[in-house]
Amino acid sequence: MQDIEELDIDIGSRTKTSPSLIFPRSSNPNPLTCEASSQQRIPGTGSVWVRTFGCSHNVSDSEYMEGMLQDYGYSLEKRADDAELWLINSCTVKDPSQAAFMHLVTKAKQEGKKVVVAGCVPQADQKIPGLEDVSVVGISQIDRVVEVVEQTFQGSSVQLLQKKAIPRLDLPKVRKNRLVEIIPLSTGCLGACTYCKTRHARGKLGSYSPEAIVERAKVAISEGVSEIWLSSEDTGAYGRDIGTNIGELLRSLIAVVPEDGVMLRIGMTNPPYILEHLEVVAEILRSPKVFSFLHVPVQAGSNRVLDAMRREYTVEEFRRVADYLLANVPNMTIATDIICGFPGESEADFELTMQLMRLYRLAVVNISQFYPRPGTPASKMKRIDTQVVKNRSRRLTTLFESFTPYAHLSGKTVMVYFNTEVSDDGGHSVGHTKSYVKVLVPLDPSLPGKAKLVELGQFKRFHVEGVCCAAEGPKEEKTTVPSSWRLAFILGFGGVIGLALAAVKNRRR
Repeated sequence: MQDIEELDIDIGSRTKTSPSLIFPRSSNPNPLTCEASSQQRIPGTGSVWVRTFGCSHNVSDSEYMEGMLQDYGYSLEKRADDAELWLINSCTVKDPSQAAFMHLVTKAKQEGKKVVVAGCVPQADQKIPGLEDVSVVGISQIDRVVEVVEQTFQGSSVQLLQKKAIPRLDLPKVRKNRLVEIIPLSTGCLGACTYCKTRHARGKLGSYSPEAIVERAKVAISEGVSEIWLSSEDTGAYGRDIGTNIGELLRSLIAVVPEDGVMLRIGMTNPPYILEHLEVVAEILRSPKVFSFLHVPVQAGSNRVLDAMRREYTVEEFRRVADYLLANVPNMTIATDIICGFPGESEADFELTMQLMRLYRLAVVNISQFYPRPGTPASKMKRIDTQVVKNRSRRLTTLFESFTPYAHLSGKTVMVYFNTEVSDDGGHSVGHTKSYVKVLVPLDPSLPGKAKLVELGQFKRFHVEGVCCAAEGPKEEKTTVPSSWRLAFILGFGGVIGLALAAVKNRRR
């Protein structure tokens, strides 16, 4: 299944958030490792196509890189064939996404395109085969992407992977979705999971200041966005390195988000640190300005497996998070992740995961088979037989797909928030309820940026279909009564009122 935060959205409109970038040729604080170039060209000319793999943080990084490239003069192309240079932003979380990234690099070379790669794959493994002859811009070096692209156009092979301070939030940006602002709260994490390479790439936790985040939100709101997504490798850990916390930040953000027109979405959080802030997080999630949705990965229902993963929490702690939010946030949606077949997982361990899923019957579960990531401790652990892993994945998927989490919505009228998202078939506008349930309505170009009451009809496994109401009304959910019942009710109610008035009149006589 596709991860809730894995996105691939067409290029939207440019947003001007800072003065033009000046190409720092002589004031370069970090030397470029490159091959000599014999070609001469006009700086800032050329066409670039950008492809992003992975999470919303990667999408945000690409938005900033596109903004700086466009600001410097490069043409951003929607079609790969139309571009001279491909900028490919990679993800190392899952083996399939890394494989797809490497395949695209190979294809670019075969087609004679100039190539710049970015993201977690080259940052986590600087000696990965297949990237020796392409330019690389590191995670913390995205604010220097113009230098790397310029050198690549001139025929050089650039490696810019040195770690430095995280890039500013006020750089030029081109939003993938013109109505969605993605704000990274931090980079890196405090965990040390045995299977994950994200820490290798993004390092330890580095949080942006609350002032920078709030200012970024204010700018985005002034530019007309309808949604703000807060992105982080671990939202709950935000601020621990700079003397603040996620609760204080969320309250500051809520204070600048308008009452209507903008919705806030809180990003992924692991159980250990969010436990300290459950009360304020629930308070924020109840706000009409915030989607009642939170992505909380559990990964396994067995404490023995979680310990082997070095996840730093127990199943009981995950349940405390889930139970508190479900009890204190109306219509709360919790998404989670499960890894099937982690080394050493017994059948009894897996059955505990199945029991956890039966207990919560969550609407959104990202199910993955264990893939050993090179360089991680888990890659040296004894693997479970592949067929056993596949079988467990199928069993969990079958259980998950048997749930009908949206059946209760059929026949209701709810407020749905629309950005520019369109269904894969191109025939439907896509919106989300406050609980972040996906809703499809007949395609309507006037919907982006609006909140509309929608009469929900047929429910599917992963979305609900509906039609927009002709007239607006209150934002809370309400049950839609069939028209024939409505008429009978009105006639009956009118008769009761008539009898009551007659009785009062007779008493007065």
